Amino acid sequence: MNPKKNLERLRSQNRRSRRLKFIVSWAVLLVLLFLLVFLGYKGVVSARVYWQERKLVQEKALLPSPTTLASVTAVPSTSPTSAPTSIPNEVNWDVPFAVQAPYGSWDYTHEEACEEAAMLMAKRFFYGQKISGPDDIEAGLQQIISWEKEHLGFFESTTAEESARVLREMFGLKTEIISEPSAGQIREALASKRLVLVPSAGRQIGNPFYKSPGPLYHMLLLKGYTPTQFITNDAGTKRGANYPYDFQTVLNANHDWNGGDVEHGAKKIIVVWK
Repeated sequence: MNPKKNLERLRSQNRRSRRLKFIVSWAVLLVLLFLLVFLGYKGVVSARVYWQERKLVQEKALLPSPTTLASVTAVPSTSPTSAPTSIPNEVNWDVPFAVQAPYGSWDYTHEEACEEAAMLMAKRFFYGQKISGPDDIEAGLQQIISWEKEHLGFFESTTAEESARVLREMFGLKTEIISEPSAGQIREALASKRLVLVPSAGRQIGNPFYKSPGPLYHMLLLKGYTPTQFITNDAGTKRGANYPYDFQTVLNANHDWNGGDVEHGAKKIIVVWK
């Protein structure tokens, strides 16, 4: 064999080998870089959720213990606006919690089920009924949705008036709609053994546990208060039981459906009692 050709062949093989090693090295580097970025992002997200959950647990630990209706002497009031002039510093009614997606499936129906979940919780509270788990919640939601479809023609995004009608006609509860409510009015209603449902522009609430970007329209159930915060059962997250919000957060986010232009919707709340 010609030594010169043999040398050229060896050189060519070396060049191909070096080129292959170069390509493999860069491929490995890119894979490692991708994994680093991906895992880093996941780590950042996980860390953020961890600290948010820890902060929430600490906030909930400071809230007053839930109280049942049966353990409190009735307040002699026939209207939410005629509550006693002196009210407790803290109230927290023991309202059973229902998340609007009880199986964790945020499909179309369950993304639209916040009003039904809030009404279900109110109904169970006033009738002294517990919520036993996801199957119980789902059955309750579907009953309300069926009623709404039959009597309203739809179930999505019910307004304050439509939600109040469901509470009255389906559950036999009493309701009053208050426009331009103040924190004082809401606290008085809650002190009078009422619950308060708050139609809201969901993305103004700022709950970090909502499915991004947050609901366009949402319904909060207020079940108590402290000197600075309302205590809610927020059906929009599995962490929503006993969830505290500052007074101003709730008042600012309070907007009725308004045909989908929620951020310009009227400020109305639904006071509910039996």
